[in-house]
Amino acid sequence: MSAKHALLGLLLERPAYPYQLADRMAQRLGPAWKVNSGQLYQAVKALEKDGLIERVQAAPEHEERHVFGITEQGVAEFERFFSAGTQGVRLSRRPLLVKITFAGPQKLQEALEKLDAYEQECAQQLAQTARLRDELPQDGPLVRADHLLLRLNLSADVSQLEGELRWARHAREMLSWLASRDAIWPSERERADPQAQAPAARERAGAQARRELFGRMAGSQPDEDGPSARPAAASK
Repeated sequence: MSAKHALLGLLLERPAYPYQLADRMAQRLGPAWKVNSGQLYQAVKALEKDGLIERVQAAPEHEERHVFGITEQGVAEFERFFSAGTQGVRLSRRPLLVKITFAGPQKLQEALEKLDAYEQECAQQLAQTARLRDELPQDGPLVRADHLLLRLNLSADVSQLEGELRWARHAREMLSWLASRDAIWPSERERADPQAQAPAARERAGAQARRELFGRMAGSQPDEDGPSARPAAASK
């Protein structure tokens, strides 16, 4: 997510203290945009270093009390960001999926436990996010644009969490089915020593080729009684 441009967008509206920026980011964009104080101050310092924001009110003894405003260069950067095309759809790279893929038969049960925990976490976050969305007022004499747009952001989070929950349940069903079947897995030697995998495969292939060659030689070698090592069939 582009926290840098989210901060610029907030400062387009009005100057703010760093801690105010953190609170406003979550209030305007949803809980997925929460940042800790360390991440926030690093982002603010980077923006200031790049000349995109500046201190409009300094408090030398208390760095967290500096008030920052956006510069003309910062406005231009946000306009560039806004005008740029979308980055397109990006598929999720789930660390949990990597663990599942390479768990092997020995850790299959542990992978199922991790999936159960992930499913529970998805369900909890889904309930919390949906509640936040539904608590936002929709009617009133004047439309609150910030409430409407926050509801839109929370709806996107709800959709994503619903998808993650469906995937977790499907993955658990697939792993449970796999655990109940006889399946082909990488050999224990290959799993224990990936470096030896290719040489071992070549060694096995070479041994097989030698056996086949010696077998053909033994089958075609002449003996003392005739041109062929194979005895002639007895005639009736």
